[in-house]
Amino acid sequence: MKINNVLIQDTFAEAWDLEVTRLLLTAISEEVALEGAHQFVGAAGSSMLGSRINGGIERVALPQETPDGRPGVIVSLTMPPDKREEMVQELALRTVLATLVPTITVFDFPAPEVKAKVSADIYGRTREWWKGYETERTVAGHTLCVVPTTTGEFLYEKSFTISTEGTDGHIVCYADNAASAVLAIQAAKVALRGVDGVSPMGYGLEQVFRELDYVPALRDKIEKSRVPEGTVSILNLLMFGATPALMKRAMKVAIEAAARVPGVRQIGAMNFGGEFGKHQYHLHELLANG
Repeated sequence: MKINNVLIQDTFAEAWDLEVTRLLLTAISEEVALEGAHQFVGAAGSSMLGSRINGGIERVALPQETPDGRPGVIVSLTMPPDKREEMVQELALRTVLATLVPTITVFDFPAPEVKAKVSADIYGRTREWWKGYETERTVAGHTLCVVPTTTGEFLYEKSFTISTEGTDGHIVCYADNAASAVLAIQAAKVALRGVDGVSPMGYGLEQVFRELDYVPALRDKIEKSRVPEGTVSILNLLMFGATPALMKRAMKVAIEAAARVPGVRQIGAMNFGGEFGKHQYHLHELLANG
């Protein structure tokens, strides 16, 4: 199969179960909301490499989409199901740290398609910080804790929704040069903004050093290299979503966007024969069923 003369490999992306929480940070301006989002998600690129949580920035939210009518940014954070306690603790810490950014409000903002979910009490894990000076307010059906600050107040939802049906996903781009690989994955990352409930993992553009069989410079130095002849640069887009259905939709639009960039030779995915995770996203099926 080809798209725009780019070969789409007949393979599948292997993925594992995740639990995902999706939040909305609003502020007095989009710039402040975005800075707050960067701080909230900071150093959350890969728990496999030492991050205490995985996360990413999904997209900017327009004022007409937000409960308080202000500009906002949607973020998501995730961990495997057996790490729920660690994830909730980290969410509580990041909520407290969000007080440092002026005018920020943190709303629970689950993807509409999520059916399997649990609620995480954040207020109970953070209330000791406020020394009894906090109050409560309801905004568009959201129950918020209100904390007085030097610039006015900080607000956050008392509990966050965790989707228990989340999953990760990815695509691999094979290109003539680093510029084409980066631009292709950036285009794919932009395409994800149209799928609510799916976020890049960290920055999203992942250059992998651990998988030596995907390193172009080592193509002739190791056995069973997976670098196609003529490929100079390989780059991944790693993402995660609140449901498998959302992940399928996101991978489809990501592949289609990346295939439009000049210099891209092939698009594929990594798998380990089905031994790594229970989800298998077959690229040809994703594109055919879209």
